[in-house]
Amino acid sequence: MDGISAAKKQARAGVRARRREVVEGQGPAGRAEQADALATVFLTWLREYAGGLGRPGLSGLTITAFRALPGEPPVGALVQAALAEGARVLLPVTVRGEHDLHWVPAAETTGDGVAEDVMHGVALTGDELGPEALHGVDVALIPGLAVDSDGHRLGQGGGYYDRALPRLRPTVPVIVALHDHEVPTDRAGGHLPHAPHDILVDGVLTTAGVRLVR
Repeated sequence: MDGISAAKKQARAGVRARRREVVEGQGPAGRAEQADALATVFLTWLREYAGGLGRPGLSGLTITAFRALPGEPPVGALVQAALAEGARVLLPVTVRGEHDLHWVPAAETTGDGVAEDVMHGVALTGDELGPEALHGVDVALIPGLAVDSDGHRLGQGGGYYDRALPRLRPTVPVIVALHDHEVPTDRAGGHLPHAPHDILVDGVLTTAGVRLVR
């Protein structure tokens, strides 16, 4: 393992441990409150962004989101709110034996998207889209463990998003959902280990809103 890989592994362990503490301290009520706050601030930003594109609302806008792991910021309410306002939401699917993400359209009748087994690459529903579905995305909301003030993102280590994000149009903003205590800073030691192939992101989402970092 090279130095960058080792540093990333250490950073991931630290973030995951801290996230477990945060989620345990929240309890179900606190996590639900966080979910509602994330939905409110992201939809506010998304409406403003759509307005900047000359769209009167979210109808016809395509975004990506994800089914949150237990330690990740809860974005299910956000997905449902975006669907209710007419946006199309694509959720990632990992397909066994493939290294590229596939995508399924979220539906209001299926919680934050699709059946649990689909999300783990065990079964497919028949309506999934290939990696090229990202060509039509207007805003990418993605998971991540951390983001620094230069836009470097620390992922889970699978490399899926580093392979996926180049398929987006160059002007599409990439936003990482984080917990409030994970907002990037310029403090000493606040920069993440990164490799040349790591894709930069544009901003972060917390309950305080969307903050662009570049």
